[in-house]
Amino acid sequence: MKKKIYLLSSIPGTEEYLKYGGSYIEMSRKTAEKAKQPDTELIRRACPPGFWKARHTTIDYLENGLMVPTICKTAINAEKEGADAIIVTCTNDPGLRFLRQLLDIPVVAEFESTMHVACMMGYKFGVLSWPIIPYMKRGEQLISEYGLQSHAIAEPFEPVIEPGPKADIEIIQQGYSDPKAFAEKHFIPAARRLIKRGAEAIIMHSTGLSLIAENAGLRRIEAGDMPGVPKGAAVPLLENVTVPIKMAELMIDLYRSGIPSVGRVGLYQKVDQLVKEDDLKQIREAFEKDWQPLPMPKPKKK
Repeated sequence: MKKKIYLLSSIPGTEEYLKYGGSYIEMSRKTAEKAKQPDTELIRRACPPGFWKARHTTIDYLENGLMVPTICKTAINAEKEGADAIIVTCTNDPGLRFLRQLLDIPVVAEFESTMHVACMMGYKFGVLSWPIIPYMKRGEQLISEYGLQSHAIAEPFEPVIEPGPKADIEIIQQGYSDPKAFAEKHFIPAARRLIKRGAEAIIMHSTGLSLIAENAGLRRIEAGDMPGVPKGAAVPLLENVTVPIKMAELMIDLYRSGIPSVGRVGLYQKVDQLVKEDDLKQIREAFEKDWQPLPMPKPKKK
């Protein structure tokens, strides 16, 4: 039976941005299509204001502040259009709790779903991340919110390259243009540092880094020379594009079998069961506002 999964993105759907995004956009579509089952249809929806390839300290505010109302509006419309599941394609998992309160269909978040799969593959997991300190700290906060601290190593985050003013540009220019070379130079050494700290499974905390890893064919990391570890022993590397799609397909099957997408007695009680009709009308009207994408950055003068 066919499945229809909506991918809600913080990337603007304008032609201007799609041209600007270049290899990132192409890699994203290629990886997602490769991950899905033959009878699964992936439908992409942009959730303005959106962002560009800017510093992630800025992006964090956009994703977790401005973007949440538009994610909710887009998800409500997607369910009306016949979506079988929603994936929020951002490793900050913005708006997750609200979506599960608003919708009946399964809602999958990139970072949450990847962490749970990692817990089945190793006693402790570590995280490869974009080299922005507030971004990594937000990831640590999510581990705590999801109650998975006991499954993470003591210092769970490892930046793929040293944080600094040129880190973003290096990843964008080198990682997307030559994924294999970039992964061998940066991902493997960083992942082995996590393994030495006790990681038995490794996950990504970035959709962009996930695309680099997948397009480099990097799905396992050999531990290297470690005392007490057999030669050639490896740990799984889980990226945030394939795993959420597989999780969404599983959740659809469970939902169709009669299992509710979430429990409705606690955190995820539906909004329409908690508030009066007039209040519910106000909430829905707030999501009807049309949000426009933020303007593209102007090229710097040489």
